Amino acid sequence: MSSLKTLAISIAAILLLITGTSANAGALRTRLANGLTVVIEENPSAPVVSIQMWVKVGGADEADKEAGLSHVFEHMLFKGTATRAVGRIANEIEAVGGDINAYTSFDNTVYHLVVPSRSFSTGLNIIADATQHSTFDSKELQKELEVILEEIRMNEDDPSRNLYKTLLRTAYKTHPYGRPVIGSEATVKTFKRKTILAFFKKWYVPSNMTLVIAGDVNAKAALKAVKKEFKNFVKGADLHKARPVEPQQTGLRTVITVKEIKEPRIGLAFHIPAEKHRDTFAIDALAGVLGGGESSRLHKRLRLDKPVVHSVSAYPMSMKDSGLFLITATLNPENAQEAVEATMDEIRKLATSGPSHEELDKVKLNIESDFIYSYETMDGIASQLGYYETIIGDMNYKEAYLNGIRRLTPDDIKAVAAAYLTGKNLTVSAVIPETAKDVITQKALADAVVIKTAPQQAAHSSERVSKVRLENGITLIVKEVHANPTVAVYAAFPAGLRYENAQTNGLGTFTAAMLTRGTASRSRLEFARSVEEIAAGMDGFSGWNSTGGSAKFLSRYFDKAMTLYADMLLNPAFSEEEAAKLKEETLAAIKRQEDYLPGHTFKLLYKELYKRHPYGMPAIGTPETVSTFTREDMVNHYKTYFVPDRMVITIAGDVDTAYATEKVRELFGKLNASSNRLPTQIVEPRQTEIRATGAIKQKEQTHIGIGFSGVAIGDADSYPLKVMTEVLSGQGGRLFVNLRDMNALAYSISAFSKEAADPGIFGVYIGTAPDKKTAAIDGIMKELKDISTEKVTDEELKRAKGSIIGSYQIGLQEVSNQAATMTNDELYGLGYGFELEYPKKIDAVTTDDVLRVAQKYLTLDAYAISIVGPNEADEAKEGPAQEQSAK
Repeated sequence: MSSLKTLAISIAAILLLITGTSANAGALRTRLANGLTVVIEENPSAPVVSIQMWVKVGGADEADKEAGLSHVFEHMLFKGTATRAVGRIANEIEAVGGDINAYTSFDNTVYHLVVPSRSFSTGLNIIADATQHSTFDSKELQKELEVILEEIRMNEDDPSRNLYKTLLRTAYKTHPYGRPVIGSEATVKTFKRKTILAFFKKWYVPSNMTLVIAGDVNAKAALKAVKKEFKNFVKGADLHKARPVEPQQTGLRTVITVKEIKEPRIGLAFHIPAEKHRDTFAIDALAGVLGGGESSRLHKRLRLDKPVVHSVSAYPMSMKDSGLFLITATLNPENAQEAVEATMDEIRKLATSGPSHEELDKVKLNIESDFIYSYETMDGIASQLGYYETIIGDMNYKEAYLNGIRRLTPDDIKAVAAAYLTGKNLTVSAVIPETAKDVITQKALADAVVIKTAPQQAAHSSERVSKVRLENGITLIVKEVHANPTVAVYAAFPAGLRYENAQTNGLGTFTAAMLTRGTASRSRLEFARSVEEIAAGMDGFSGWNSTGGSAKFLSRYFDKAMTLYADMLLNPAFSEEEAAKLKEETLAAIKRQEDYLPGHTFKLLYKELYKRHPYGMPAIGTPETVSTFTREDMVNHYKTYFVPDRMVITIAGDVDTAYATEKVRELFGKLNASSNRLPTQIVEPRQTEIRATGAIKQKEQTHIGIGFSGVAIGDADSYPLKVMTEVLSGQGGRLFVNLRDMNALAYSISAFSKEAADPGIFGVYIGTAPDKKTAAIDGIMKELKDISTEKVTDEELKRAKGSIIGSYQIGLQEVSNQAATMTNDELYGLGYGFELEYPKKIDAVTTDDVLRVAQKYLTLDAYAISIVGPNEADEAKEGPAQEQSAK
């Protein structure tokens, strides 16, 4: 690793001198003759490989008139090459079950795909073809620019993105980090093909690119394949990057934006050094002390001691150049000033006294565990290698970074808090509803800061799996996976929305959320500290069909983690004080949901589709039901559903089966079986007419959901229905190609099939411009009619099946997903080993099967439709930024 020095010339050093290639226990790095950097890490823990191309150009490298141009390449690079027509790249990847996408940041544009390792050659060829031979067809460009304009409008409707945008624009007066990576409508509308080609020729050259490969490959063979694919890639001209330097901020800045939303968002942004700066270690740890978990200072102060926010987070936005330390919160308007004052007070305390050794040790462990968890997927490994190679210039920086974290002292944290989290270095932004204008003002925000400002200073199927039924009826499944020192636990009981009614709606979600808010022997804060001290994660859950609890932790803490997990599931306190806090948070979350228009669209759609069945209700509940919940309600719910004879628990990861079994028997064996019966289920009759619903929202986009009665889990029709859905979905699917690619009717469009314990839903969602609403609906209905009239092609069938099977296997890389899948499969009667059968069920589907289910379920004269959007234009009002001195 980079932190180790050797006194003698090693074999690796000799190789470096001769070939320009460095080899170590982790990864191989080489620089081809044309300047392309290649990083390869072998990891055979799952039959998966991730391939990523990191291009060192992003939003911060553009001229003002080019703003958003890097992001256009994210959309266009997979849109056809000299040998591949539009849509073929997505088809090829989805046909093998892979996933392909791209993202743009201020510093990089990254093209990434993940495929089963057997399809490595296909994946590599696609990345090579796209980055060397993309054609940027003029017609396709115009369509994609329309899609980008829809994305810009969608972002305008998102209050969190608005907060982020105004923070950066106000904090950066000179540096291009102040511009949105996506650009603006004004710049995007000016882009022409010649602009794209000039940018491509300048920036997409080997010396400015890094190819990263991680997964089940042989490094030498992979490198040989890379050299072949890029042998004709011309070196290109040398690049000279010159970004303007942001002047030091000398006074507090505040900005307020008024939008049509329900809940205010507030953000604080402090300038911090670039990622490579020596203070980065302490700044990252400072974020953990302030906002890392329930026992962190801001969470405890603002949510537990006196709840004045609904959510709060603290994190550094570290970048190649000077970044920002961000603190964001959602809250009620009347609490805004107090929340900012309390936040600045906690900062002042850290700048004066520093954190305790206990706090810092917890944060160090959590940072280290994050690295371990990131290595569970090939994408995670490749992303880390790519980031460190392109931003730091050292792919092995991980070890140097961890050593830097391990060496930190409380005084280091105190020093960076005093140096950077100051009033004159601060920008405060608020995105608020019209009704909050008189409460949240720039003066109120400035006063809050000045008063409290700090002083200036996939899993292989051959893994061992066992199942046992304990004496009290608990079904225990243990799967040994020793590739990574992590363990996941997932326990579930039949419960959830399926068993609720108009009076109890939301009680399952509410009760599950209370599991981590204190036990009979531990307060909420004590439980949180105990969990965070071992870098674990534990939570309760409740969905449509089940409830329970999950956990993930490092295997070296197995005994302690399992004891905490059992305490959470078996001994919840259901404290009335915590229930009151949760009630307020839940009511705020319900209100906040209306600001997320796709979710609001689905909420209305389910309500219209399910007129009798509980699936038509929101899992979180309603203000009317949540406000009535009592401790007695929670206790009764818990006693009814959390019973051992209906419990399935799976432990997956770095464990010994016999030891894990005895530990579960020890912790859960005394739980007594129950004689109570589950409530009788309501049957939802199949829909016989078209039902329409919707809501008027003065936003930039119209959101449309269309839903049909679906099938239950395990139904024989569920497999061809999944294949039909996949034919319609994805970047190579009919909806994406015909509505987005061919007609630019949407930024976001998808089809989905959701099975449940009772019949679920098949649906289609699209976000489109208001003036394209009718065309979007007509386009969707045409595609649904076509697929229920004629058989899909053999090529479509092959692509869909390969996509489903491959993505299913890729999704099982993490032990947490393996544990959840086995528990749910067992709970719903499929059997804990169904993960091996599912690919076979999908592979057996024929074109006749797809046509049959399309004709059966796509009842074009009987469905539900939900439309959420504007009825007229309404410009958001935005106040000017102000800068003033901080005392």
